[in-house]
Amino acid sequence: MATLLSDVRWLRVLVAVVATHAANVVLSMVLVVAYSLLAIGPQGDPDEGSVDRFASLFSTWPIPVLTLVAAIWAARGTRPDMAVRHGLAVGVLVAGIFGLLFFWPNDLQSLALFVLTVAAGLVGGVIRKTLGAGRTKPEQSRSEA
Repeated sequence: MATLLSDVRWLRVLVAVVATHAANVVLSMVLVVAYSLLAIGPQGDPDEGSVDRFASLFSTWPIPVLTLVAAIWAARGTRPDMAVRHGLAVGVLVAGIFGLLFFWPNDLQSLALFVLTVAAGLVGGVIRKTLGAGRTKPEQSRSEA
């Protein structure tokens, strides 16, 4: 187990996790402000209930997409067999941190988001493994050289 985890580039994984969180905050702010501006009715004030519902829905659901991108980035430059571990590490850490901060999976919707986030990290690692497999040079044996 220690060997499996010692080969992971933890700094890159942690940067990807923090970048996912920061990108989600920025994206959420942009979406909520845009929706608030569009939701202003004839009275000039946005309906706070609709803005709250929109913010609670759209501030968490971009997380799997952002995790997928972050996992692909974190696994870049690694050996193809390590790419999946990097992606899974990103997915587990993003889901765990977002779970602790915002939505611990205590209902079905939160559990689905938690599982999708971990799966997005795994898929990101698999995508990077697939992309990286075509780039690796086959090793020559000493007898051929």
